[in-house]
Amino acid sequence: MPFGHNRLNLDTVLTSNNGLLIQGIAWLIFWLGPAFYLFREDPRWGHNFALPIIFITVGSAFYFRKNSCQLIAVISSFSIVPTLLAFWSWSTATGIALGFLGLMIILHFAEKGRESELVRPNPRLNAWLKLHLMTFAYIGLAHMSLIFFLVRWFNSGPFSTYLPFEHYISTSIFNAMLFILVFLAILERFVRKIGTLQVGKVGFSWAILMMILPMISIKILGE
Repeated sequence: MPFGHNRLNLDTVLTSNNGLLIQGIAWLIFWLGPAFYLFREDPRWGHNFALPIIFITVGSAFYFRKNSCQLIAVISSFSIVPTLLAFWSWSTATGIALGFLGLMIILHFAEKGRESELVRPNPRLNAWLKLHLMTFAYIGLAHMSLIFFLVRWFNSGPFSTYLPFEHYISTSIFNAMLFILVFLAILERFVRKIGTLQVGKVGFSWAILMMILPMISIKILGE
């Protein structure tokens, strides 16, 4: 019985969503620590503060199961679009990301003890929101990769006011792998197992690889 209990806990921890959450935390620590000198040399790298905060917001929203919290996570994830299209500076992007994270936390505590949720539409729409809000939040994260490959990959010049040149192997690896992680995170919401493979564990392992492989690329290629 204890073994089964521990296994259940492990299955709960090793999920695609937790992989995203850990990514966001590790990414933020990396840029506040070892990579901070790059920001000091060129403040345009400051978008690497906003983006991990968005990842943390989305990862946390999975556990803040109220509609209001997950709606904020969806809006936060789609703020990636104006951020990576260089509509505003790193400081504005970071302030907005922090604002959404703070608002979600406030709503989480405001919802505690309430008999009904703050956002509670009719039962059919409510069931639809419960099923799909996190899916939309994950899709929002995928726009980071879409913008990188479909827009900035070919022409980074128009974005140079607020974003640095990022056509590096390590960045390309991360963005390419993010497509798969988003797919796994969405799939996990509907399918727990494919054959003998547990989708959550595959997603979690993939998320960790997304941190390791770019670091290996930087170590070997220097970029």
